[in-house]
Amino acid sequence: MSDRAIPYLIVATDYATTCSGTCPTCVLTKIERLRSYPATTAEKIIEGLQAAGAHYGRVGTLAVGIGRANVLDLPEESVGEIGRIVAGAATSFDHDELIVEVSTSLVGKIDRQIARAKAIMEASGQWGCDVRFVIVTNTALHSEKYWKNVDTFYAALADMRGGAGSEDSGDIIQLALSLDSLPDPRELAERIAEYRSPVNLTWAPAFDRGVSGDESLARLEAWIAEWYRLTSGDDMDSSLVYRIRQNLPMMESGMPEAVAHAAESSRAVVYVGTDGSWHNGLFTVLAEIDPARFDPSAPADRVAGTGPRDLRRFLTNPACASCEYSSACIASGSHRIGMITLRQFPEGTESCPSGLRAAFASASRERNSSAGRLSHGHA
Repeated sequence: MSDRAIPYLIVATDYATTCSGTCPTCVLTKIERLRSYPATTAEKIIEGLQAAGAHYGRVGTLAVGIGRANVLDLPEESVGEIGRIVAGAATSFDHDELIVEVSTSLVGKIDRQIARAKAIMEASGQWGCDVRFVIVTNTALHSEKYWKNVDTFYAALADMRGGAGSEDSGDIIQLALSLDSLPDPRELAERIAEYRSPVNLTWAPAFDRGVSGDESLARLEAWIAEWYRLTSGDDMDSSLVYRIRQNLPMMESGMPEAVAHAAESSRAVVYVGTDGSWHNGLFTVLAEIDPARFDPSAPADRVAGTGPRDLRRFLTNPACASCEYSSACIASGSHRIGMITLRQFPEGTESCPSGLRAAFASASRERNSSAGRLSHGHA
């Protein structure tokens, strides 16, 4: 076992694939989403947790993800299985603090999902952990009925711990982007601000049918830049803002240091599959990426952006070769999103393939103007 300590480790499990949602860039198959039962057993997940744990020393905060779809739509007996997975994680990793993050889309009958969430919260008192819910939302969906589900969910949990009335609930909102249906960023930011929750963005270019040329990438870049501006200006708990600010100083670093930084960040992300296998993930400015899911066209041993050949491909792409943020991009893992995108552009792109260049530029202007916010974003 490695004796190297790590301050924060994310361990995401493929326990559930059930979901009635319609996110255009979903990485799950229709058959997986239609399951009404867990995608695997607690024993298989624990097998993977034990195997991964043998490769880690002391962990500060261990964040165990019970995912990856709508866990709250599973049968009642799943609560007991989740408890066994949590116990398995606790014994597999030497850790100081344990957090459990349960994924949900809140699509479907909300009363049943609230009941399941409350059952998990109540059971967690015996698990010795803090439970949070990760609400994966389809930004292409403009239905007020759906957002009413989110409102109802927060309100129902308020009596247990904070909910929408407190900044301490810890629940996370993850926004799934699709280039064909990017929402109005201001309207979305105003809505999300009401929940007082941390907010993440996620984009799966390999599954986005809206990726159709440089123009589509330019639209994404403009949207993300505006989202950065809005969430930075409103001081929202935005992972995009935090991670870009955190990695911006790497602009002055050399390429070897940036690559080493990206490699080390991947060590902080573990995925456990339905068969009990495990592998490291990709840490990016948007969300953590499971290469086995997000980069299906690549061989299992060639993860986007991690090898010398991929890095050369990235650095010679027209948009990237002239980009002053390339070191910060690589250090933050953003280039990995770009490399997956570039599989669809054999001739390269003039627009940023990860959609993040303009957001890095905004952060750079903030720093140069001494906006006073960067100290909050540094680890």
